[in-house]
Amino acid sequence: MPDTLTQAGLGTLAAAVRRRLKHVVSARLVPYDLTIQQFWVMLVLLEQGPSSLHPLAQQVWMDDPTASRVVKGMVTRGLLRTQPDPRHGRRIVISLTPEAQPLAQELLGLAADIKAGLVSGLDPDQQSLLRQGLLAMINNLDGMQAGVPSAPSGDAAAAS
Repeated sequence: MPDTLTQAGLGTLAAAVRRRLKHVVSARLVPYDLTIQQFWVMLVLLEQGPSSLHPLAQQVWMDDPTASRVVKGMVTRGLLRTQPDPRHGRRIVISLTPEAQPLAQELLGLAADIKAGLVSGLDPDQQSLLRQGLLAMINNLDGMQAGVPSAPSGDAAAAS
């Protein structure tokens, strides 16, 4: 590990940004008694409207089982409601409850403050270059992941 972040590699810096962002967002959510996952779910539903589970999970970078647990907890708290999708028999539509709308609007302002603070001191050209670089790194990692065979199952590993 380098002595300072100024000497760190790009992967280390990306991890440091992620950790710090997670800590900042978590700390700002304490008064609302929300997790980061619940925060993002509320923002996506506010900005994009009702959604079924799978597209919502993709929008908030969760797998479907995790998103399902998050949604169930939020339904229990009265933040979300679920209804059968009239266009698809087995699908549900998830939406904010009317009571959660003011909270979601407040969270939208919180998200704007966090986003502004994150890029403070970066001019639009720097932000664009950083975005391009980060997207390139994500694409590189996706390509690396796609090229790696999945780990053997426990049975196959035990057999070898």
